[in-house]
Amino acid sequence: MNAMPDDKPRPMLRVQSLQRSYGKRVVLRDVTFDAAAGSVIALLGSNGAGKTTALKCILGVISFGGEIEVDGCSVKKDGKEARKRIGYVPQLPALAEGDTCQQALEFIADLKGAPRAGITPALELVNLAQERDARIGQLSGGMRQRLAVAAAVLGGPPVLLLDEPTASLDIDSKREFQQLILRLRDEGKTIILSTHFFEHLEELADRVLILHDGRVAFDGTTDDLAATSRSKRLVVNLNGHSPSETAAVLERAGIDRSRIQPVAMGWEDIVLATQQTEEDAQ
Repeated sequence: MNAMPDDKPRPMLRVQSLQRSYGKRVVLRDVTFDAAAGSVIALLGSNGAGKTTALKCILGVISFGGEIEVDGCSVKKDGKEARKRIGYVPQLPALAEGDTCQQALEFIADLKGAPRAGITPALELVNLAQERDARIGQLSGGMRQRLAVAAAVLGGPPVLLLDEPTASLDIDSKREFQQLILRLRDEGKTIILSTHFFEHLEELADRVLILHDGRVAFDGTTDDLAATSRSKRLVVNLNGHSPSETAAVLERAGIDRSRIQPVAMGWEDIVLATQQTEEDAQ
């Protein structure tokens, strides 16, 4: 017998009709989405689209209109309990340069009221167990971000908010951080990833949420997102024919050579095209 709608698992994160303004400037407009346990949502959009503001609303550190629930806890009505269920990694973690990794995590564990026994597993998760006695000032950018994740998972929060965590990292560190996100997802964490990191997006995100001008311009899978561009661009398999022969056929159809060029449409191009479509629809 099929399960009734009421039998569906409760979303780990539910955002309903989220609104936020700064004075007369509306930053978020009726943003609605939810996230299932053990899923990764990539939160995309240009600077000023409202990504960081949305994360701050989920954290409950700024006021907002609408409703947000984290693991069933209302951010408005029971913010303290809701925040216990969230780990947050900012773009630039504020960690004391002179502290060791161990000392920094001990301080954060005590601040959270989390047991210090979780520090070693957290360091092992982010592959920093051997650096536990290293000073933070000696760590690379990638190591600092991984240490920030170790701090975020102390106390075992089911939801992680990552705000542009790879923005200042090199290519190798970005790829390493991506693998860490996948490990966290495999452990059942629900992850909201605000990012400009488009490489390997299809491997990383279960869903993509694009904010544009404070609104949800797109909410779907990476396959759905890729499909939004297919009506305007075609890939032609030459199947042994030379490009010049194909160009000649196209010219006879009225398509001259100046309009023929190889195109590899990446995720960034697709996201930009989606935002333009949203503008055109308004």
